[in-house]
Amino acid sequence: MRFNSFQKIGLRYVPLVVISFVGFTAGCRTDKSNTNVSRSQFTANGQYLTIEVLDDDLIHFELSSDKPKAGAKIYTTPMVHKTDYDGPDFFRDDGSGSLETREMLIHVNRETLAVTVTDKSKEPTVKLTTLSSLNVEGDIRGLTIERHRMQHAYGLGEQFFRPDEPNGSLIGRLRTPGDEFGNKMVNFDEGTGSVGNAQFPILYAVGPSTDCYALFVDHVHAQTWDFTKTNWTMETKGGALRWYVMTGSDLMDLRRDYMELVGRPPVPPKKMFGLWVSEYGYDDWSELEDKLRTLRENHFPVDGFVLDLQWFGGITSESESTQMGSLTWDTTRFPDPARKISQLKEQEGIGLIAIEESYVGRGLSEYAALKKKRFLARKSDHGDPVFFSTWWGAGGMLDWT
Repeated sequence: MRFNSFQKIGLRYVPLVVISFVGFTAGCRTDKSNTNVSRSQFTANGQYLTIEVLDDDLIHFELSSDKPKAGAKIYTTPMVHKTDYDGPDFFRDDGSGSLETREMLIHVNRETLAVTVTDKSKEPTVKLTTLSSLNVEGDIRGLTIERHRMQHAYGLGEQFFRPDEPNGSLIGRLRTPGDEFGNKMVNFDEGTGSVGNAQFPILYAVGPSTDCYALFVDHVHAQTWDFTKTNWTMETKGGALRWYVMTGSDLMDLRRDYMELVGRPPVPPKKMFGLWVSEYGYDDWSELEDKLRTLRENHFPVDGFVLDLQWFGGITSESESTQMGSLTWDTTRFPDPARKISQLKEQEGIGLIAIEESYVGRGLSEYAALKKKRFLARKSDHGDPVFFSTWWGAGGMLDWT
């Protein structure tokens, strides 16, 4: 069961506003802050662009209408793990808007604050993209991303587009968020179930040969990305826009840079990535063993089985006598579970997953203990536990807070 308490909002799609340059002021300041990380600031038309050169192939940007504090690092959200980069091996600022590392060339248009990124490590050098402010009405703002040589766009989390189209490229598509936080279970293909729409704001742009770059938008608000036009756009809510541009020899190089930036998740056991078989559900050990036998006879590489509600005795619909919430084996149908689990592991190489849910039948002793400790979900701080009478039985639900 998944519960979503987010309020859904609609993002408006508004036309690009032409920026007037009448009376613009432009300037630049470079600050080393006693480290090898160079920090440059540009101003034009009431906008401030800050650029931090973190590595030879990693640049951090901030575009804001608020003047940054002198020497202050660009703010990062909790999505960013690494904030202590040593700076590039080589850096040069020509004073006219061009910043150069061993692998990248960044040119800032001092009138518009548009940023052009060139990969110097390729032969010949490759102009990757030009990023400029997408100023729109209200509190919606964003970026215009010039496509240049890029042929495909990947990433940005998960969104299912068409049931018969496995192509993951975003070209020609509109990447819309699940809701105002960018994550939600949504209906797909007029089905009764829901699929995840989780937004991870990392874009991988791919061109001919090994031409590529990654764009990570360090912004907590939901984002709408439009890949239907020649130039791509990203729209979002909120104030200052902050993003990273990464270059690399290939996609794997970009992936390593991204994982260094946001942190590498713990790697689950290799066995988890095998074939795990589930149904609703196996009534006893003999049914599970029969399924294992037929799968092995047909040369399926089985790694494990998932035991559904039967393992603890099953459920009784709309009844307080349900076993939902009991984490004790039904030893009538599943006798001597410790011995059987060991046998399946040692002799068959099979693992087991036992399903658990957050619901607890009111007839169980566990319900009374949880109620006494105020560990069940309640409508108010002083109220009784929320009562359910539904498919799994009748009772309450754990309060995970």
